[in-house]
Amino acid sequence: MRRYWNRSHVGQCNEITGHKKKKRRTSPHPVWKKLLLLRRKLMRSLTQIRLMIARLNSRINALQEQVNDLQGTPSSSVMALLRGKLNTRITVETTAGSVFGTLIAIGEDYVQIAEPNGSIAIIPLRSFLSVA
Repeated sequence: MRRYWNRSHVGQCNEITGHKKKKRRTSPHPVWKKLLLLRRKLMRSLTQIRLMIARLNSRINALQEQVNDLQGTPSSSVMALLRGKLNTRITVETTAGSVFGTLIAIGEDYVQIAEPNGSIAIIPLRSFLSVA
Protein backbone atom coordinates (compact mmCIF):
# COMPACT_ATOMS: atom_id res chain seq x y z
CA MET A 1 0.00 0.00 0.00
CA ARG A 2 1.41 3.36 -0.95
CA ARG A 3 1.30 6.21 1.51
CA TYR A 4 0.78 9.83 0.58
CA TRP A 5 1.04 13.01 2.58
CA ASN A 6 -2.26 14.59 3.37
CA ARG A 7 -1.63 17.95 1.71
CA SER A 8 -4.91 19.59 2.65
CA HIS A 9 -3.52 20.53 6.10
CA VAL A 10 0.07 21.30 5.32
CA GLY A 11 0.80 23.16 8.54
CA GLN A 12 -0.92 20.73 10.90
CA CYS A 13 0.07 17.44 9.28
CA ASN A 14 1.81 15.15 11.75
CA GLU A 15 0.55 11.85 10.39
CA ILE A 16 0.59 9.92 7.14
CA THR A 17 -2.69 8.64 5.80
CA GLY A 18 -2.97 5.70 3.46
CA HIS A 19 -4.83 5.70 0.18
CA LYS A 20 -5.63 2.44 -1.59
CA LYS A 21 -5.28 2.32 -5.30
CA LYS A 22 -8.39 1.09 -7.05
CA LYS A 23 -7.92 -2.37 -8.47
CA ARG A 24 -8.77 -2.97 -12.05
CA ARG A 25 -11.29 -5.68 -12.57
CA THR A 26 -9.70 -8.36 -14.71
CA SER A 27 -11.71 -10.77 -16.77
CA PRO A 28 -10.90 -14.45 -16.39
CA HIS A 29 -8.43 -15.92 -18.77
CA PRO A 30 -10.18 -17.14 -21.97
CA VAL A 31 -8.85 -20.69 -21.56
CA TRP A 32 -10.08 -20.81 -17.98
CA LYS A 33 -13.48 -19.57 -19.12
CA LYS A 34 -13.67 -22.36 -21.72
CA LEU A 35 -12.65 -24.95 -19.15
CA LEU A 36 -15.43 -23.84 -16.81
CA LEU A 37 -17.95 -23.99 -19.63
CA LEU A 38 -16.82 -27.50 -20.59
CA ARG A 39 -17.01 -28.57 -16.95
CA ARG A 40 -20.63 -27.37 -16.71
CA LYS A 41 -21.55 -29.22 -19.90
CA LEU A 42 -19.85 -32.38 -18.66
CA MET A 43 -21.72 -32.22 -15.35
CA ARG A 44 -25.05 -31.85 -17.18
CA SER A 45 -24.19 -34.78 -19.45
CA LEU A 46 -23.25 -36.97 -16.49
CA THR A 47 -26.53 -36.15 -14.78
CA GLN A 48 -28.48 -37.07 -17.91
CA ILE A 49 -26.53 -40.33 -18.26
CA ARG A 50 -27.28 -41.23 -14.63
CA LEU A 51 -30.99 -40.64 -15.24
CA MET A 52 -30.94 -42.80 -18.37
CA ILE A 53 -29.14 -45.59 -16.50
CA ALA A 54 -31.73 -45.47 -13.72
CA ARG A 55 -34.56 -45.69 -16.27
CA LEU A 56 -32.87 -48.58 -18.08
CA ASN A 57 -32.30 -50.43 -14.80
CA SER A 58 -35.97 -50.17 -13.90
CA ARG A 59 -36.92 -51.38 -17.40
CA ILE A 60 -34.46 -54.30 -17.13
CA ASN A 61 -35.91 -55.29 -13.76
CA ALA A 62 -39.44 -55.25 -15.20
CA LEU A 63 -38.37 -57.40 -18.15
CA GLN A 64 -36.51 -59.80 -15.86
CA GLU A 65 -39.68 -60.26 -13.78
CA GLN A 66 -41.65 -61.01 -16.95
CA VAL A 67 -39.06 -63.60 -18.04
CA ASN A 68 -39.10 -65.22 -14.60
CA ASP A 69 -42.90 -65.41 -14.70
CA LEU A 70 -42.80 -67.05 -18.14
CA GLN A 71 -40.15 -69.58 -17.11
CA GLY A 72 -41.90 -70.60 -13.92
CA THR A 73 -45.17 -71.86 -15.41
CA PRO A 74 -45.56 -73.87 -18.59
CA SER A 75 -48.05 -72.74 -21.17
CA SER A 76 -51.63 -73.84 -20.51
CA SER A 77 -52.02 -74.82 -24.17
CA VAL A 78 -49.06 -77.23 -23.90
CA MET A 79 -50.53 -78.71 -20.72
CA ALA A 80 -53.94 -79.14 -22.41
CA LEU A 81 -52.28 -80.85 -25.39
CA LEU A 82 -50.38 -83.22 -23.10
CA ARG A 83 -53.50 -84.05 -21.05
CA GLY A 84 -55.28 -85.01 -24.27
CA LYS A 85 -52.42 -87.39 -25.14
CA LEU A 86 -52.21 -89.14 -21.75
CA ASN A 87 -51.67 -92.94 -22.12
CA THR A 88 -50.90 -92.59 -25.84
CA ARG A 89 -47.65 -92.91 -27.78
CA ILE A 90 -45.84 -89.60 -28.33
CA THR A 91 -42.49 -88.35 -29.54
CA VAL A 92 -40.95 -85.43 -27.67
CA GLU A 93 -38.08 -83.40 -29.11
CA THR A 94 -35.94 -82.00 -26.29
CA THR A 95 -32.71 -80.08 -26.06
CA ALA A 96 -30.93 -83.41 -25.38
CA GLY A 97 -32.56 -85.34 -28.26
CA SER A 98 -35.85 -87.06 -29.05
CA VAL A 99 -37.73 -89.40 -26.71
CA PHE A 100 -40.38 -91.87 -27.96
CA GLY A 101 -42.82 -93.74 -25.75
CA THR A 102 -46.11 -93.74 -23.88
CA LEU A 103 -47.04 -90.65 -21.85
CA ILE A 104 -47.87 -92.03 -18.40
CA ALA A 105 -47.87 -88.99 -16.07
CA ILE A 106 -47.96 -85.19 -16.16
CA GLY A 107 -46.56 -83.19 -13.25
CA GLU A 108 -46.43 -79.44 -12.60
CA ASP A 109 -43.26 -78.96 -14.60
CA TYR A 110 -42.39 -82.43 -15.93
CA VAL A 111 -43.77 -85.42 -17.82
CA GLN A 112 -43.05 -89.15 -17.50
CA ILE A 113 -42.70 -91.24 -20.61
CA ALA A 114 -42.44 -95.06 -20.61
CA GLU A 115 -40.02 -96.00 -23.38
CA PRO A 116 -40.42 -99.25 -25.39
CA ASN A 117 -37.40 -100.84 -23.64
CA GLY A 118 -39.18 -100.52 -20.25
CA SER A 119 -37.33 -97.49 -18.84
CA ILE A 120 -39.15 -94.38 -17.65
CA ALA A 121 -37.92 -90.96 -18.76
CA ILE A 122 -38.74 -87.88 -16.71
CA ILE A 123 -38.52 -84.78 -18.88
CA PRO A 124 -38.83 -81.19 -17.57
CA LEU A 125 -41.26 -79.06 -19.58
CA ARG A 126 -38.70 -76.25 -19.97
CA SER A 127 -36.55 -78.53 -22.17
CA PHE A 128 -39.39 -79.32 -24.64
CA LEU A 129 -38.84 -78.22 -28.21
CA SER A 130 -41.78 -80.03 -29.84
CA VAL A 131 -44.40 -82.72 -29.18
CA ALA A 132 -45.77 -85.11 -31.82
